[in-house]
Amino acid sequence: MPLQRTSDDDYERCPVGSPSPSQWGVGLARARPAVATPWVRTVAALMAAQVVSELAFSFALPFTPLYIQQLGVDDLTEAGLWAGLIAGVFALAMGGMAPVWGLVSDRFGHKRMIQRALIGAGVVITLIAFVQSPMQLLALRVLHGVFTGVVSAVATLVSLTAPRRYLATVLGMLQAAMFLGISLGPILGGAFADRFGLRAGFGVTGFLLVGIGLLVTLVVKEPPREPRRSESTVPASPPERLVHRDLLAVVGLMAIVRFVNVAPQPVLPLFIQQLVEDQSTLGTTVGLVLAATGIASTISALLVGRLTDRYGWRATLLGCIGLAMLVSPIHLLVTSVWQLAIVRSLFGLAVGGMSPAIQALLIYVSPARKRGAAFGLLTTANAVGNGGGPVVGSVVAAGFGVPSVFIATLPVLAGAGWLLARMRLKASRQESVDRSQ
Repeated sequence: MPLQRTSDDDYERCPVGSPSPSQWGVGLARARPAVATPWVRTVAALMAAQVVSELAFSFALPFTPLYIQQLGVDDLTEAGLWAGLIAGVFALAMGGMAPVWGLVSDRFGHKRMIQRALIGAGVVITLIAFVQSPMQLLALRVLHGVFTGVVSAVATLVSLTAPRRYLATVLGMLQAAMFLGISLGPILGGAFADRFGLRAGFGVTGFLLVGIGLLVTLVVKEPPREPRRSESTVPASPPERLVHRDLLAVVGLMAIVRFVNVAPQPVLPLFIQQLVEDQSTLGTTVGLVLAATGIASTISALLVGRLTDRYGWRATLLGCIGLAMLVSPIHLLVTSVWQLAIVRSLFGLAVGGMSPAIQALLIYVSPARKRGAAFGLLTTANAVGNGGGPVVGSVVAAGFGVPSVFIATLPVLAGAGWLLARMRLKASRQESVDRSQ
C-alpha cells in the first residue's frame, strides 16, 4: 500500500527498527531493513546521483580559464576576466530561473526538476565541446544556467522524504556526496584533459549528466504530497508565509558562503600555472589542488550533521566562519603548489560545513508545501554568490594580484557573522524546536 505522508513520523513508518543514516554501516542485519525503507532507498539513490553529477560538473568546467586560452585568448589577465564574466552570467541565468523552477516543482513534482537539471545541462555542456570563440562559450553557459540547478532540486526532494529528526545528518551526507564528486572530478578530468584535450572532457561531462538523469528517471520516486495542516494542530510548524525575516537572513548567508567559496576560482588555475615549471601536466596539477579542497570539504560536511545536532546551527556556522577568516590571509604566503594545496584544504574544512547547516536551517524556517520555492530562493542566493564572486575575484586579481582575492573575502565573511547576530533571538527559539523533535 502506498505511503501517505501526514507527518514526518507517519512517513517514517516502515519496517520496525529501521536504522538512521548514521547507522547504515553497522552490519548486514541492520542494512537489510534500511534498504527496505522507502526514504532510505530514495536518499541513497539521490546521493549516488549527486556524486556522479558533481563529478561530471567538475570534470571539465573548472578548466574553463585554460579552455579560453585555447580559444585564442593568450593574455592571462584577459583570460581571467573572460572566465569571471562567463561564470558571472551563468550564475545570473541560474539565479533568475531558480525561483521559477522552484514554483514549478511545487506544482508539478520535484523529481521532474532533477531530470530537467541533469539532462538539460548535459545536452548544453556537450555543445560546449564544439565552440570556436569565447563569445560562443558565454552564450552556451547562459543556456546552461537556465536549465541547471541539480543541488537544490535534490535537496528539496530529500527534505520532503527523510524524517525530520534525521535531516541534519542526511543533508550533511548529501553535501559530502557533492564534495566527493567535486573532489574526484578535477583529478580525473585533469588527467583526461592532459591526454585527450579539454574538448573531449566537455563531451564526457555531457554524456555523464544525461546518463545519470536517465537513471534518476528509472529509480527515484516522487514523494507523497503533504496535505495542508492548520497551525492549531501543529504549533511548531513554520508559518505558511514563505518570505519572512529569518528566511531572508538564511538566503543572505548562503549568498555570502558561495561568494567566498568561488571568488578565487576563475584565476586559481592561472595562479597555479605560475607556480609550476612543467606545463605539460598543468591540468593534473590543477585537478589535485581542487581535489584537496573538495576532500577536506567532504570531511567537513560529514561532521557538520553531528556538530549541528550537538551545538546548534549558529555555533557550527560561527566556527566555520572563524576558521575561514583565519585561513584566508595565509594564501598570501604561498610560494609552491604543495603549500597552496594545504591552505586550500584548510579552507575546504571551513566552507564545507556551511552549506548543509544553512540548508538544515532553511528547512525549519520554510513551510513544507512551499519547500521547492524556498530552495529556489536558496539557489538564487547561490547564483548571486556564484555570479558576484568570480566577477569581483577576477577584477580584484587583475588589479592587485591573485593573492589579494583572499584578503577581499574577509569583510564578506564578517558580514556573515553580522547576519548570524541579527538572527540570534529567533534562531534560539528555532533551535529549541529542532532539538525537541
